[in-house]
Amino acid sequence: MKKTIVMAALLVNMVVAVSGTDFEERISRRVWLRDYFNEVIYGQDRNILLKYQPKLTKEENIFLYYGYYDADTRLWFDESAFYRDRIKCSKEDDSEYGSYISMSGWGFRCKAKELTPDLYEVQIEDVRISQELYELLLEDGHNMKFALDATEPEYSLYCRFDGEYLYIYLEDGKTLYATYCAYDESEEEALYEAIKTNEFDMTKFTFPRYADGTCDYESGGGVPGKKIVDGLYRAQDNLRLRVNENTSSEIITTMKAGTYMIILSLGKEETIDGITDNWVEVELQTGARNLEGDVITGTVGWCFGGYLK
Repeated sequence: MKKTIVMAALLVNMVVAVSGTDFEERISRRVWLRDYFNEVIYGQDRNILLKYQPKLTKEENIFLYYGYYDADTRLWFDESAFYRDRIKCSKEDDSEYGSYISMSGWGFRCKAKELTPDLYEVQIEDVRISQELYELLLEDGHNMKFALDATEPEYSLYCRFDGEYLYIYLEDGKTLYATYCAYDESEEEALYEAIKTNEFDMTKFTFPRYADGTCDYESGGGVPGKKIVDGLYRAQDNLRLRVNENTSSEIITTMKAGTYMIILSLGKEETIDGITDNWVEVELQTGARNLEGDVITGTVGWCFGGYLK
């Protein structure tokens, strides 16, 4: 019988899970790429990938992939299939292990159990692999030692969604195996084209956000303070919303600290209180209230981007 899993902080007071979940659907709604692609986009440099996929620097791998006649003319960034790293899960049939989960280079039949609305146990039919496959996967950046060491089938992974982030933990529920981030199909295509040319059009990307609306990559291309159109932000303190992009403009309302808003457009750059940033046109989101407690959801106006987070 499988050992009792203690998930310290992650699975506190775990209850009996139920079969039949929307896990496959949640995966299929978006394209889930490994988190290091965020760094590639943010740094606008395809060579960042080489740090995470060492196989790309080995000429013999390029030779084996492309074949003899193309090996001397094609490079690793010419074909996305060579460096692509994403997770997919699909329903195959109605049997006990009727779903299939794949992670760039390996995949298994599985079944999912919902533990909480954002946490799933994914039971793998048989996770065991050979030494040869382990070494091949290691070159792809997948350290599958847990699968190499497994002596029994029915291994479990734990998958936790946090907004547009997906964390995959090993069977102990505490060891993080991999992190994936959600992108749209158009963004995936733009990414592969950018890697091929090493020219990044930052208007084609929106960095993933956590469930609380925060983002690790607020700055497009390493420009401090540069906000992202369509990005979700919060007011750091009580903040005035104005008719136009200047401090002398008429005040529409004063929103409470923590108010969520979507950026509609970027305005002029200015330095205020020693902070250099853009004025931004925003639309206040659900739950927005002014200092008097009145609902101001949907209100549109301008505020200084340096006071947002």
